[in-house]
Amino acid sequence: MWSGLSSFLKEAPKDVVNPCLVPEVELESLIIGPLDVKAGFVLTDPDDPRYQQAHQHRIRFGNVAHLAAVALRHIQGGEDHLDAVVAVVKAIDTYFLDYGMSRGDFTTLQKNFAQSRE
Repeated sequence: MWSGLSSFLKEAPKDVVNPCLVPEVELESLIIGPLDVKAGFVLTDPDDPRYQQAHQHRIRFGNVAHLAAVALRHIQGGEDHLDAVVAVVKAIDTYFLDYGMSRGDFTTLQKNFAQSRE
């Protein structure tokens, strides 16, 4: 259910203080930048109260996922908590990685659209 929140709300560009690039291995000019897709987002204005409310829900979801991960660190032994671990990992994946549409999905849809037009 929460994975839809990322395509509901278009986040503004961010200034990353520590991009975690290793200068000996990675070049910033070779890192792929984000796609600025203008369609598909319901809320785009950060000053809109609805946008702020959805943003607060996203932050709350991230906090709940973090608290669940911290709680699972204290469980000792057994496989009783395996389903909970999988659910928390999926929640963290949704919070950090699900945003709008992946580059691969976008490329696939572009190709399908071009083939359909031909």
